[in-house]
Formats: sequence, C-alpha cells, structure tokens
Amino acid sequence: MIKTRFAPSPTGNFHMGGLRTAIYNYLYAKKNNGTFLLRIEDTDQERSKKVFEEEILQIFKIFELNYDEINYQSKNIQKHKEIVDALLDQNLAYKENDGPYRFKVNREKDYFEYEDLILGNIKIPSENIEDFSIARSDKSPTFILSNLVDDHLDQITHVIRGNDHSINTIKQKLIAESISLNKIEYAHIPLIHDLNGKKLSKRDNITNVDFYLNEGFLKESIFNFIIKLGNNFNDLEYLNIQDAINNFKISKIVLSPAKFDIQKLEFINQHYLNQLSFQEFKLHINSKNLKATENYNLDIIYKDILSRVTTTKKINEEISYLINFFHKKQTVDIDNNEKDLIQKIYKAIQDLHNEEDLLEALEKNDLFLKKIGKTVRKIFVNFESKLPIDKIIFFYGISNFKERLLLYLSWLMKKDLNL
Repeated sequence: MIKTRFAPSPTGNFHMGGLRTAIYNYLYAKKNNGTFLLRIEDTDQERSKKVFEEEILQIFKIFELNYDEINYQSKNIQKHKEIVDALLDQNLAYKENDGPYRFKVNREKDYFEYEDLILGNIKIPSENIEDFSIARSDKSPTFILSNLVDDHLDQITHVIRGNDHSINTIKQKLIAESISLNKIEYAHIPLIHDLNGKKLSKRDNITNVDFYLNEGFLKESIFNFIIKLGNNFNDLEYLNIQDAINNFKISKIVLSPAKFDIQKLEFINQHYLNQLSFQEFKLHINSKNLKATENYNLDIIYKDILSRVTTTKKINEEISYLINFFHKKQTVDIDNNEKDLIQKIYKAIQDLHNEEDLLEALEKNDLFLKKIGKTVRKIFVNFESKLPIDKIIFFYGISNFKERLLLYLSWLMKKDLNL
C-alpha cells in the first residue's frame, strides 16, 4: 500500500510552499487508496515551539487534510542513535575530532543516481558528494539521518517534496542502501518563486499561510491557487478536495518553478466570494459593523459588495464606506441645483411608507435615478461608497431616506434664516 507523509518542523510559521507539499502528498495517497501521515519533526529543542505545532494542526484542520496517523520525531531519538551506532560499527561512519559524526561516501562509482518520479533520472558525480554529517558531536542526529530513519520506521513508500532536497535524497539513499532500509520513491516538485524569479523565503511573512487567511482569502481560494502552482489538474479551473484527488497526477507536475502571482489569488478569491450565501457573508463582518447595520437591509446589497471586493477583509471597508458618513448625521455644502432636487425628491415621496413604490414615485415626477443619483450619493455617503445608488437607497430604506432629506431641508432652512 502507498503511504506518504508530510514532516514539518514546528520552528516557524506554516509556509505556503509547505502547504502545497502537504496537499500533494495527501492527494497522492488518497488517489492511490493509500494512507497519509503527519509527522511533527520536533527534535530542534531550541527552535521548536508549541505555538507553531498548534498552527500546523489548525491549518491541517482548516484545509481538511485528514491524516491517517500523526507521529512525533522526538519519540524516535533513541532509534536515531542506534542507527548512528550501527553505521559506526560497520565502518560506514566516523566521528571527527571534537566534531560531528559523518557518513563515509564510497566513491568507487563515478556517479550516484536514482529515478525521480518528476525529475526523471538524477545523476550526481560521486566527487560532488562529500562525507556528510549524520549526527552532531553529542550524537544528536541531523535532518538527513533522522528524517530517513523516521520514514523507515513509519513505512513510508513515497515522498513528495521540494527539489531543493534532491541532494539530500542522494545522501539519504546512500545511507538506506548501506544498511538495507526499505526503498522509498521520491518526487521533487519545483520551488515557488515570486514574479521576479526569486525563491520565496520562509522568513518572509507574506509567504505564510496564516497571513493570507488573516487577510481575508478563503480556504477554497488558497487551496485552488496553491495546488495549481506547478500542476494544471487537467485544466479544471476550480476544484474541491475530491476533484483534486480525482485529477491529481504526478506526471502533470511541470519542471519549471511556479510563479506566485497575488493577482491570480485575488481573482480566484473573487470567484469564491461571489458564491457566499448571505449568512456566510455575515460571518465575515466585524461586530461593530454588524451592529451598525442590524436595522438596515443588508441582504439587498451584499451581492454588490461581494462583486467589488477581493478579500473578506475588504467587506468591512465597503460597509464602512456605506455607513460612516450617514451615521455622523453631517451635511456637506450643496449648490442651488442640488437644493432644488432635494426639495423635489422629498415632496415626491413624503407620503410613502414602503420601498416598493419608491422608484415609481420618483419617476412619475421626472426624478429618475440617473438625474438624482449624484446628489443622493453625495448626501447619503459623501461619495465614499461606490455601490449602485438604488441599492444604497434600498439598503437604508424609505424612512431613513426621508430622514436624510429632512436633515438637509432643516439645515437649508436654518441657513436661509441665518440661524
């Protein structure tokens, strides 16, 4: 049975590149009716933090990467040391004076090679592989050894990871072959670059998964965006997890680095935002704005708001544009034409008590929205909101519409009386 794994270190925030690697391993296992393991590589005692481990688990939950097992590398420390001792006993490793333990590289062959499921035949001249460290001076294992031993103990059959590990794979295969560990198939995916061709850095906050979730990108959008950085998934534009499982093929992974294009992510996010129901939309409104709009017709304008925003964070910006000026009950200077329109509008609707007849009443008096829209937008939102003017009117409702007109009429009267 195929068994894959994702093995993050809880030493920093969860990186977008790491999320793609985790998803690819998950998809490959599920596509082949296999199992998927999450292994927390927590042996770096100085840098490993519980908060980063919790972040990993939370992101797995958010993206529905339901692992079949979870293991912790720290539980295997003794086994790692036993493997170091076995390599020493067989004269396959040695300890430098006051230095690390190193694996002896047999350079009788001109080159080392293996078949990568993505990159094809990988061939490295043996002279390019130095005797490499497998444990520190205190015999605590390095990544190359501990990661390999854990894969052996977990009975991993396939590993999908970034192609910056290709040299590590050569070294790990040398160790595995020397002591007859189980064979593992490796697939190295191209790294993710920015639009300038520079490798995304784990130290850059803008590459962290939490950053995008907090900025208001939906999990569905991030999922679709990240999985298609390097794989076309049979040209399907939008996929859920089951679609992704059904259409995942390692052979479809491209060899060139994927480009991280934030505008593409925003485009995808707009698609998913426009699928939100009204109740889902309300979940993304902060408590202040939710309270401020509870007596207005929010359901009338939510689709218009969603059509304008690229993230859920901007939903609150749009609502603020809509209500801030109105709630201050302030007035702005108007000219004589605007004054005349306000008087005519109020006269046309003063006896109305519902919105259904509002537009008809206005049009009967030659007060079409095209004619009065600019003035109404000015006195309602001071041009801050760009939503359609009819939606702004119906959002506030007939009573608030008349109240706003009366505010200006009262103000104009006071000006005329020089009060």
